[in-house]
Amino acid sequence: MRSRAYEWIPFRMWIPAIPQIVDGPLPVDEIRNRQEIPINGLRTVVCTTERATSEAQKMIEACKARVERGESWAVTELLDANPAFMADPWVRHTLGEMVEQRRPLRRRGRVTGKYQFHPLVVVGLVEYFLENEGVGSIDRAFHRLEGLKILAYDAAKELYYRTRQEDRFRPILMEFPEFSRLLSAEETAALVARIEMLGPGSGIARTFHNPRLGTVQAKFEAA
Repeated sequence: MRSRAYEWIPFRMWIPAIPQIVDGPLPVDEIRNRQEIPINGLRTVVCTTERATSEAQKMIEACKARVERGESWAVTELLDANPAFMADPWVRHTLGEMVEQRRPLRRRGRVTGKYQFHPLVVVGLVEYFLENEGVGSIDRAFHRLEGLKILAYDAAKELYYRTRQEDRFRPILMEFPEFSRLLSAEETAALVARIEMLGPGSGIARTFHNPRLGTVQAKFEAA
């Protein structure tokens, strides 16, 4: 039996991206002295909508549990992991209450997560060495970074694997059911007809013009 109406729920998805270093010799002095790295694009991590939805829900539930235990700063740390969580009603309400009640927004001591190079940038550098210099292994790429005096071996290793261990580097998807709409079968069919579907093993490429960056190409691929 065909449905007479469909519910459409808006959502937003945030996917971490790894910078792709430009081809050619690596500008070591520029990277070492100014922490500036020339890139020719970004590659997002592989993800699914189901996994991203689950990750977002788990992170919010874990934050709620910590707040109930008296760790009010858990909300701020959740926003450190991904500012997009401010779109969640519970996060906004709880943060507002904390500010009004002058509860601590930070735990005592040094703020964690501060680093010279962003962990995803380190991943991009490692991939550059693997693809362009044939270093042979991830571990040798860490040694290469140390040899160029860009980043110490231990720091490079810690930052690289942080992207695999911490939830802040995982895609999240957040739904907004409060803005859901009911569309008739006819309205839904007309809307779907305007959508280009990305099926398994296929890809879609689009070219855009940015006033600052110039011509930008976006590619979407499905496994």
